[in-house]
Amino acid sequence: MIRIQQWFILLLLSTALIGCGGGGGDDSGQSGSTSSVNAGREQTVNETDSFTLTALGDPAGGTFAWRQLSGTAVTGMPASTAAVTLTAPAVKADSILVFQVTYTTPAGQNLTDETQVLVKAENKGPVAVLQITQPSILPVAQGLTVSISAASSYDLDADGSIAAYQWSQTSGPEVTLTGAGTATLSFVAPLVAAQTDIELSLLITDDEGLTAQGSIKVPIRASTQQIIANAGPDQQVREFAEVLLDGSGTRTVAGSFSCRWSQLKGQALVLVNPTSCQASFIAPDISGTSQLELQLIATDSNNQTSTDTMLVTVSNAVLGDLPDTGVVNCYDLSGVIPCGDESYPRQDGDGGRDSVVQYLRKIGKGEKAFDFTKLDPFGDELPDTATEFACLRDNVTGLIWELKEPVITAPPASTLRAANNRYSFVSTNPGNGDEAGVPAAALSTCPSAENCGIEVYVEEVNETAYCGGANWRLPTLEELMSIADFGRVGENHLLDPTFFRFEPDYSIQNNMFYWTAQTSAEGGGGISAWVFDIRNGNDNTLPKQQNQLGYVRLVRSP
Repeated sequence: MIRIQQWFILLLLSTALIGCGGGGGDDSGQSGSTSSVNAGREQTVNETDSFTLTALGDPAGGTFAWRQLSGTAVTGMPASTAAVTLTAPAVKADSILVFQVTYTTPAGQNLTDETQVLVKAENKGPVAVLQITQPSILPVAQGLTVSISAASSYDLDADGSIAAYQWSQTSGPEVTLTGAGTATLSFVAPLVAAQTDIELSLLITDDEGLTAQGSIKVPIRASTQQIIANAGPDQQVREFAEVLLDGSGTRTVAGSFSCRWSQLKGQALVLVNPTSCQASFIAPDISGTSQLELQLIATDSNNQTSTDTMLVTVSNAVLGDLPDTGVVNCYDLSGVIPCGDESYPRQDGDGGRDSVVQYLRKIGKGEKAFDFTKLDPFGDELPDTATEFACLRDNVTGLIWELKEPVITAPPASTLRAANNRYSFVSTNPGNGDEAGVPAAALSTCPSAENCGIEVYVEEVNETAYCGGANWRLPTLEELMSIADFGRVGENHLLDPTFFRFEPDYSIQNNMFYWTAQTSAEGGGGISAWVFDIRNGNDNTLPKQQNQLGYVRLVRSP
């Protein structure tokens, strides 16, 4: 009986020991094991604080192996001791760390258990540190740039950072703050009558939303000048551009001031609002490059004055060489643009030279950007008001143009330069292909007793020394187009009737073809030449044949 009682007691003790394990298990696959492991209690710690994991294994004498299963990685893992002291990581929010311990018994059994550590986040907030980095000498003289750095500001959290900076001025004469949302602030020291402090405040915010403030005072030295005029920076513009003058950067102790602008050098300008701090002018029509010098006189409310100057360099605008004829390209002030205005075929119409016509320096007169000077029979200039004139000089191209005489009677009784005389193409000049052309019969469509070919007509005009010249010739297609105003499409013709007073009647031939000096490649061998219809602006070709007739307008260089 005693033996049975002793056996029963041993059985109870053994059962109790197995029941006291910390959740440990036996992964040997053997049932009825008396071995166990306990990873210890769950813990709560603050970030960056130390904590200890302690495991118990039964039977004693085995080995331990710790590893981290989840959560922010902790330095010191894996570990191989029963007790492990670790440092909680820095975290932005409360976090759970899960650790597992494996206990290998002396008999070789592997038992595991887990435990958790709750890491509480702590936001300790930022610290503002402000420092004047320039200038090195205080108080600061007027006009110098003051720089203040908050780059040394820091966050007390080990994993924290400064997320935002916001500067503001709290006292002193108002200044313009540059970099108010950055770590570095700057401003220009103002004019002050006596030494004055400018106080600045900084609000910093860390990456978890906590804030801190700092402030700093910058002493400003008393100014020797009461007002300093500022005409603004020098400028580079194209001709005809609007130039803005701004004297608002002027500084004064008095706080208020007035402005007056004047021109010191360069082509004469018309200043708009010259007694305002914001004035303007239109850059003049120039040749090449021109430099203008403007002066600002600033006067404060104490009648103290100061002056400053600025330079405006003017360069040529890209307007094309002709008055918006669109012979080659269309232009605006800066370059070539598409030609697409239905009212102005093959030209830019209100762009290019025509867009700035009110600013162009014309030698003579003319609509839009055209510029003609009237000449007498000897080629001398006449006043713009002259009602009688023999020929015209185009002041844009420099070419001198033949003017036709009125139609009094039909050829051959007409005068030499009558508007209704017509000619066949004849020219032996080089570049006219293999075909010089066939002259129309004498006294047929012109008053010439020799023939009605272009070459004879040119010779006859040159023999008269018309308008003082004997170098009259056929124009090129582009030269003819240069005097055409395509905005007149739909009228009698494209030439300004104020200057080109006598032109042929369209109804006679149903065209107003004028010959050019350019042979056409169409058909090969130079058998045709280009003509320009001054009624609608179209170009065409006509064969160099006796019965193919056109009008002629001669041109010469001075």
